[in-house]
Amino acid sequence: MGAASQIGNSSITVIRDVLVIQTLLEDLQRSVRILDCDIATEEAAGGICDAADPRYPLLARTLSTRRDNLKSTIRALKERLGQLAPTAA
Repeated sequence: MGAASQIGNSSITVIRDVLVIQTLLEDLQRSVRILDCDIATEEAAGGICDAADPRYPLLARTLSTRRDNLKSTIRALKERLGQLAPTAA
């Protein structure tokens, strides 16, 4: 396999990775929006919006943790995308 072929395959791999990450980011961002709505619903039902309050709904607390983890994953994927994007151009 020649050098030009290896470069072509590498570019295809990077482009594929960028597309996969972009799709994953869209899915995760959609999940965050859904979790935000679910958290707001639980807070409204419980009448407490302050997570520091011991009466804060357990489900809202659990959903908030999940949302925060997803946001962390989104940040990491965006960083990875930033590393790949200049290579794909």
